[in-house]
Amino acid sequence: MATIPSRELELSLLKRTQDRYGAGSVLPVSAAKVPTLQMCCVGGIDEVGRGAIAGPLAVGVAVIDGTEGEPPAGLTDSKQLTPRRREAMFDELSAWPAAWAVGMASAEEIDKEGLTPALRIAAFRAFKVLGEQGFSPRLLLLDGSFDYLSAPTDLFADASADQPAPATSASSQMQIPREVTTVVKGDGKSVVIAAASVLAKVTRDRLMSNLSDPGYGWAKNKGYASAQHLQAIAQLGLDSSHRLSWNLQGVSSASLARAWQVRREKRVQPPIVFSTQKG
Repeated sequence: MATIPSRELELSLLKRTQDRYGAGSVLPVSAAKVPTLQMCCVGGIDEVGRGAIAGPLAVGVAVIDGTEGEPPAGLTDSKQLTPRRREAMFDELSAWPAAWAVGMASAEEIDKEGLTPALRIAAFRAFKVLGEQGFSPRLLLLDGSFDYLSAPTDLFADASADQPAPATSASSQMQIPREVTTVVKGDGKSVVIAAASVLAKVTRDRLMSNLSDPGYGWAKNKGYASAQHLQAIAQLGLDSSHRLSWNLQGVSSASLARAWQVRREKRVQPPIVFSTQKG
């Protein structure tokens, strides 16, 4: 039976933001198209795709500000919902938060920067879009036990000079102080984390299903190491969408070299962020 998360934690944090900043407080910013940022809101964050061997990482951020009402019935950790149930819930769920965004970090960025920096890249891409929509949550609930959002800003100091540091370009608000609370198994305890979990999962699943596929079965395995996926790699070799630094067993050096070459020849894709906002 699925665990239905409560709203107690995020509602208490929402009250704290209102006490700290005052209900309706806003932060002026310089961008003309976004004159103010709403600070009296709370963000829930979850990631999808950490364990995949192909495709991007996705970090979902759902924002509540006290105006959203009750969440969709049955909302819980995305892993406890069937694919059909997640899809059925998506439209209703996407209209529930005050705003939401799913930021992506590509397989190429994972290979170049490492897994933890790539999570941060994806998260701050989502924050940037939320800021453009007028939301800048100060209090964040992050699924898991590790706070990758507050990692040192010099994680990207070793990036090559001819490659822009993605996390820096991903958000003009990186220096805005944010209070991060990690919640182990948070997607089963916090409704706003659960919302981020489902939004990120469905968004990434749809992206993987729409990838050009020479026979790896992206639509079915979503980039994870299923038996069929591994068999396809043995037959077809690696694709540039695979995480080439992960040194999969049974992959020849020639196949790996070809995949790296194809990636170098491909045009760099722009950062991908999916989002919406009520109203």
